[in-house]
Amino acid sequence: IKFYSLLGFQVESKFVAGPARAAWLQHVNCSSNNSNTNINNHPQSRIELLEVPSYMLDEPEGMQKRAIDLTKREELLGLNHFALDVTANIPRPDNDGGASSEGTACALYQLQEWLDDLNALSVDKFGRTLRVALSPTKRIIGREVYEMAFLYDADGSLVELLNHSGTLEQEMKMDGWEPWDGKGFVQ
Repeated sequence: IKFYSLLGFQVESKFVAGPARAAWLQHVNCSSNNSNTNINNHPQSRIELLEVPSYMLDEPEGMQKRAIDLTKREELLGLNHFALDVTANIPRPDNDGGASSEGTACALYQLQEWLDDLNALSVDKFGRTLRVALSPTKRIIGREVYEMAFLYDADGSLVELLNHSGTLEQEMKMDGWEPWDGKGFVQ
């Protein structure tokens, strides 16, 4: 719960699901540029976290099991990670003629700087540094340009963070579905 609070999630409800304790976390609109935004106008995210009882995990004394590191085990099927769009959390300059509000500015404060600040907040609040699986990199998806990074949450699950950087004017000729070369998905 503490890790996800860094990303703008707050506990909405705690409950029991079978033998596990569970919590629903609701994303709180963190946009610093518009404090009067009606929260109903923006899609909300909800995460359900489950705490599997230690007797079910069969953990040896003093050891805490983690999720399988899927950056090293790409052949495994199933849910690999989930993505959070943090674009609204990253401050945009006010003196760029509106370009940054459309995500087209080459801002000096980007995903890496936001992660640096998030890491400092994590150290201040919880005494723990963020575990980065993949540092920010730019990707073109369709006509959209995104910065993306991957973090491990407290249990070792992968969380992808996306920051919309802009929209290309021209159409892209590649559709992104090139044959897989068997070497992995991250280049």
